[in-house]
Amino acid sequence: MYLLIFTIMYCVITHVMKIDFGFALGIYTIGLALIKGWRTKELRDVFNFRNTKELIERYTWKDSLFEYLCLFLVFLNSLLLGGMSYTIIEYIWVFFLVAAVYRFIFWGITHAIRNGN
Repeated sequence: MYLLIFTIMYCVITHVMKIDFGFALGIYTIGLALIKGWRTKELRDVFNFRNTKELIERYTWKDSLFEYLCLFLVFLNSLLLGGMSYTIIEYIWVFFLVAAVYRFIFWGITHAIRNGN
């Protein structure tokens, strides 16, 4: 829940300050990935080098949903900051990019921050 509140505050701040698309997205994802790396014990946990079945059992459904929602909000905010119109292909590309970043970096970040492992 705290991650969602932090994400909404981050989106508002970046929108008010009109920060560039890549910079706004990079600060959020790299910053939280560094926090996750600092809190976990193994590199395997930072980049989720486990099979998906293990990850589903390890992290709760609610935390996983909130993490995905937060990452999607940041991507949507970054797209809106760009001020450009995008084609359907670009939106599909962004969807797969969000899914890949979520799967390999972002999934389990609340568990890592809360428990440290």
